[in-house]
Amino acid sequence: MLSGSIGLFGFVSLKNIIIATVVLLLIALAVSFRFYLLLRGATAAREELIAASREMEEGVKAKSEFLVDMSHSIRTPMNALISFSEILIQRIAQNCSVEFQEESEGILDIIKRNSHDLLNTLNDVLDYVKIDANMLEIESVPMSIKQVIHDVCHVEKPNVIAKNLDLSIKYLGEVPPLILSDPVRIRQILSNLISNAVKFTDKGTIAVVCEVLNDDASESTVVKPATSTKEGGTPFSASLIRLKIRVIDTGVGIAPVQIPKLFKPFKQSDTSVPKRSRGTGLGLSIAMRLATLLDGTIEVESAPGQGSTFSLLLNVYVPQGTADALMERGEASALRRGSQLVSGLDIRIPARTEAASPDKRQPLQNVRILVVEDMAVNQVIISTLLRDAGAQVEIADNGAMGVQKVMQDMDNGLVFDVVLMDMQMPVMDGYEATAFLRKHGYDRPIVAVTAHALTGDREKTLKAGCNDYVAKPIDNKTLIEMVQKYIVV
Repeated sequence: MLSGSIGLFGFVSLKNIIIATVVLLLIALAVSFRFYLLLRGATAAREELIAASREMEEGVKAKSEFLVDMSHSIRTPMNALISFSEILIQRIAQNCSVEFQEESEGILDIIKRNSHDLLNTLNDVLDYVKIDANMLEIESVPMSIKQVIHDVCHVEKPNVIAKNLDLSIKYLGEVPPLILSDPVRIRQILSNLISNAVKFTDKGTIAVVCEVLNDDASESTVVKPATSTKEGGTPFSASLIRLKIRVIDTGVGIAPVQIPKLFKPFKQSDTSVPKRSRGTGLGLSIAMRLATLLDGTIEVESAPGQGSTFSLLLNVYVPQGTADALMERGEASALRRGSQLVSGLDIRIPARTEAASPDKRQPLQNVRILVVEDMAVNQVIISTLLRDAGAQVEIADNGAMGVQKVMQDMDNGLVFDVVLMDMQMPVMDGYEATAFLRKHGYDRPIVAVTAHALTGDREKTLKAGCNDYVAKPIDNKTLIEMVQKYIVV
């Protein structure tokens, strides 16, 4: 009887084990299936994420290409308006009566001024989109902050004179002669702050005050930053300082409730401001974002009727022990080329009637220049400027024709002193043409002249073999000085 009970118990136990095993297998199968579904879902999500990322990259690329095309389309006619206005002003001053000069130059000044306003609006929009799309790169090169401040004030001086204002520059304490930062972006920020001060000040003064907040050497931290110089950015010792540049005006001032709106895009600080004084609403927003990218910020103190103070604060490096070597690099080399700085503001604007010496009128006497440009209007502008400066100019309608002219000259024992190369052309573009010429022995200067204005464009032209870069619309003086820079003396 006992043995029968044991046998029955064993059978039941075996049955329970089998059932438990089956249940466990079913559970394992269900878990595996669930895991498979999760893995499949994760794989699908991953593929969707990769596809979305690829689509985003393509969108950014498309936006970049759109900006390039839009920039080129707008800058090209702007180049014609600005350049021809300057050419006509110069021709009228040289060849026409005083009465005709006064009447015509006023009209041409209006055309030129409004063309510059339209160009500034374009630049604001492009800069905002570049920053928003993380397409803007910040440099760290040797530069003179005093030179930048002086240059910005020099540009703004005519507007200051027109409004009968007083503009001054003051340096408190020991401002270093050389810092490491991005001179282009600092100039852009200060241009916005100073031009706004002039715009909203009808009487009184505007002062630009620069100082170092922590000028005690014991408070400085010695580090070894790398700079983006052409030499490769070899690390060197530098001290970190806090630089403060204040723009102080006696203008209309700003209500406290309006100050938080200043740095928001597409916002005006006060809708009561006359429309003639308004811009895109992007200037201060761009300035603040640039300051942030430069490891700094902008602070505002203002009250209605009591003027405003805009302060640019930047953390910058000051090179230690290698300043002489660094002076040969970047923008700081301008100091070695005789650019003179002053403790205060000393800007002289020559009268239009001042006679230029023959050497100044034709600084490019007998210089042979090839202009490679596909648009007829730009051919006329550039060749007119260069011929007025004394140069011998030949034209090529595209990169292929430019290559042919250079190679034919080289075969005949001749050589162009400088080639001005547009980069966006049919048949063969400027990048291909430049690379071809470098590969086949042309070693004279090639300067890119292009309407492209996005981050990396300059680097792209240098990589192709160009020596330098001039953006359209072409500034007449800048173009002549650029050619002079590369003439073999």
